[in-house]
Amino acid sequence: MAKEARATKVCYRHPTKVAKRKCHHCGRPLCPQCQKKINHHIYCSKRCASAERRAKLLSGLLRWNREALSGRWFRVFFFTILIAAGVGVIWISGRIDDFIPSPQVAFPRFKKIHATALDLETLDWNLPGAITIDSPKAGDEFKVNSVSVSGKAPKEAMVGLYVNNRKTGVQLSRDGLWSFDKVPLTEKVNVIQARYFDNSGNSSYSSAVWVMLRTRPALVAAKTGPSLVNKPLDGLSINRASVDERRLYLTFDGGSDSNATENILDVLKREHIHATIFLTGVFMRKYPGLVRRIVDDGHTVGNHTFSHPHLTTYSFDERQRTLSGITEAFLDEQLKKAAETFKLITGKEISHLWRAPFGEYNGQILRWAAKAGYRHVRWSPHLDTLDWVADHSSPLFHSPQTTFSRILRRADRKPYGINGGIILMHLGTERKASERLDLHLQDFIEDLKARSYTFGTIDETAWARRKPAAE
Repeated sequence: MAKEARATKVCYRHPTKVAKRKCHHCGRPLCPQCQKKINHHIYCSKRCASAERRAKLLSGLLRWNREALSGRWFRVFFFTILIAAGVGVIWISGRIDDFIPSPQVAFPRFKKIHATALDLETLDWNLPGAITIDSPKAGDEFKVNSVSVSGKAPKEAMVGLYVNNRKTGVQLSRDGLWSFDKVPLTEKVNVIQARYFDNSGNSSYSSAVWVMLRTRPALVAAKTGPSLVNKPLDGLSINRASVDERRLYLTFDGGSDSNATENILDVLKREHIHATIFLTGVFMRKYPGLVRRIVDDGHTVGNHTFSHPHLTTYSFDERQRTLSGITEAFLDEQLKKAAETFKLITGKEISHLWRAPFGEYNGQILRWAAKAGYRHVRWSPHLDTLDWVADHSSPLFHSPQTTFSRILRRADRKPYGINGGIILMHLGTERKASERLDLHLQDFIEDLKARSYTFGTIDETAWARRKPAAE
C-alpha cells in the first residue's frame, strides 16, 4: 500500500490536483495550473527561476575563481590590488570632511505610533489552526463502499471533505467536531482528506488518510456546474444605489484586525466624509475605544455578525447553498449578540443594516435576517478593493495604485460612471506598509471629488428608507 501511496503525487499548492511536473529549482511537485515555463525549464514561481539563475552565476564565478587562483602570479597580483584598495579606503575615510562639507540637517519629528495588542502578536499564518481525521485510520480496509468520516477542526470553521481529489461534502463545525456519513469510496485505494475555512479566511488541509476497498467501488453521479451569483430578494439586499446622482458610498468591514482603522478615520474626518462601517462582535470586544470613536465621528455602524462565520458553501464549491449547520436560530444569535455588544459599548442601537461575512448569502439567509430586522448591503461590481489580499502570487493581488486607477477609469465612463457605487474596504490588513490601500485613501477621495463625486451613508439612500416589498 505504501508504494501505491507514493505513486500519486499532488501539487504542493493544490493538494486536490495531481502533479505532472516538478520545479527545476526547488523540486516541488506542480499541477499544470502552477507550472511556469521560463528559459526552457519548469518552475513554480519567478522567484525560483531567479534563484536558479543566481545559482548558475555563482557556480560559474566559483569555477573561474578556482581556475584563476591556481596561478601563483595571479594570486600575488590580486592580493596586491586588494591591499592597495584597503589602504586607499582608510586614507579617504580619514579625510572625507576635507572634501565634502557636512550640512546641518533638520530631522523630522514623528508622532509616536501606538501599537495594538493584535499588531504585536506573532502569528504563524501557515498553520492558523489544526484539522484532523480521527476516523477512519490510515490503512483501514473496508468491505462496503461507503464509510463514515469524522475528526476535529477549529470551532465554527467550515469543513470540506475530499475523496480521491473529489469534493464530497461540506458542513459547519459548530463545536470543533465534524462528521460525514455514507462517504462513497470510488477506488480500490482511496485518499481521504479534509480542509477547513475559518472565520478569518484562513484555510488548511489535514494529513491525507489512505484506506483500502475490498469490494466494488461506489459510483458517483456527476455534479452540476457551479451556480452563478444569486439574485437577492427585492428590497432585502442592495449592491448599488441610484445612478442618477454622482454619489458614492464608502463602506468598511471590521472583522478582527484594526491596524488600518485609525488612519482611515483620520482621513474621513479630514475630508468631512461619513462612511458605513460593518463591525463584528469580536472586533468590538477587542477594540471598544475604536468603536466609540467611530460612533463619535458620526459614521453609520452596521452588523457584520458576531464571529464572522461562513454561511454558505461558496468557498468550498462556488455555490451559494446554505451551509449544513447554519440555521435561522444560529444567524439570529450571531446578529443579536453583535448588536448587544455594540449597545454595551456605545449605549446606542446598531443600525438595521448588515453585511454577510465573505459575501456569502442567498434568498433563505436574507429572509432569516429580515425577520431579525436587518437588510443586507453588498458592494458594487468591480468596487471591491481586495485590500485584504496580501499574497503577491495571488491573481487577486493588486497594488494600491492599480486598484484605485481601475476604479477611477470606471468613474470616467459615460453616462453614469460609478454613480451610486458601494465601495468595499477593510479596517485591517496583512499587507506591508508600502502596499496598504488605506495609506492612499486620501488621494483616492480627492481624485473622486475632483470628478464631482459626493459621499454618503447607506442609511441615507432611498432603498434604506423604503419598506421591503412584500413576499
